[in-house]
Amino acid sequence: MTDRKTIISKILLAFLVAALICVPVNAHEESADDVTVEVGEIAEHSDELFASAESILLDTKAIVKDDTVDQEIRDLAKTIHLVSHELEDIAAGLQEDSAQLQELTTDPVANKAAIEELIVEMQASVAEYVEKLDGQHENIHDLVFAAPESREDNADAIHDAAHKAGEVAEHIIEHTEELQGMLSGTSAAAVSTPSSQTPCVNTADVTVEVGEIAEHSDELFSSAESILLDTKAIVKDDTVDQDIRDLAKTIHLVSHELEDIAADMQENSAELQTLAVDPKANKAVIEGIIVEMEASSADYLSKLESQHENIHELVFIAPESREGNADAVHDAAHEAESVAGHLTEHISGLSAALDAPSDAPAAQTSAGAEATKSPGFGVLAAIGGICCSMAYLARRQ
Repeated sequence: MTDRKTIISKILLAFLVAALICVPVNAHEESADDVTVEVGEIAEHSDELFASAESILLDTKAIVKDDTVDQEIRDLAKTIHLVSHELEDIAAGLQEDSAQLQELTTDPVANKAAIEELIVEMQASVAEYVEKLDGQHENIHDLVFAAPESREDNADAIHDAAHKAGEVAEHIIEHTEELQGMLSGTSAAAVSTPSSQTPCVNTADVTVEVGEIAEHSDELFSSAESILLDTKAIVKDDTVDQDIRDLAKTIHLVSHELEDIAADMQENSAELQTLAVDPKANKAVIEGIIVEMEASSADYLSKLESQHENIHELVFIAPESREGNADAVHDAAHEAESVAGHLTEHISGLSAALDAPSDAPAAQTSAGAEATKSPGFGVLAAIGGICCSMAYLARRQ
């Protein structure tokens, strides 16, 4: 009798251990990991904003201190230089806030209110940084056009740092918003696809379409860069009539916007390639990026088409010495239009591939899928029933 009770007790204990093992416990850990990733991105981008401000500060200082440069150009560089000090101060504040975020997010639940307050503060700082940087947009481009050959590299470095900072600021806003979503429990990353709606995805087609999208994104960037460099060559040539140089400058300024849009699309393409390794699991995120890229492609085309008349006029009036540049601008613009059309086709193709019949075995049913997950309350109920049966048998014995 005693042996039987001992055996039954051991069986009950084994079922209890199994029940404890079966309870899902990793949701909070995954959420905490996501918070850590976002905070890490925010810290990294804050450092990049500081580096951009410092770059602008040092290169403008080099121009201001060079007494071989015309005073008017040095004064222009000084104006930008003074603002770069403010940018550096704002970025330093963001770095401090990022360090504080990293401390607070060791316990995001207990520190939720403080983290949310800090996020709002950081978003305001980023907005101020962007506003001050945008205030120097025209001055920076004027400096690029006016700088003598001896200071061309400094002017170009200022320009590149300013555009880089604009992109980085956007990324900080994105990551702070994602962090806000996680804290409120509404982050897209926290939402999983219900097992009863397992997506059908043609993985092979997804891979092909993503590769085409990446290639065309690179081509769009190259076209924008070509327009930028050839218009700059015309603008910098003081043997060309001022009216022609002004026309080239108008196109040049838009080409910067085209380059920024294309750079964002390259980043999106790189992210797509990572996600496409498992398109079923990442379907929702991929669809979000597709919407983004469709909007970016439309924006690129809209800006390019707005310069259609200017580009053709430039081809007609450019002097012989700059005919090659004007023709290159024209050809790059038409090439970009064609590429944008192909890109849109492949984005649509990717959307279709995500909803196409799967090249893998049929999706599991809801019950089958549930069976592959960590057992939940159904298992606990079954174990409870077994335990009750065991207790009843022991009592009868």
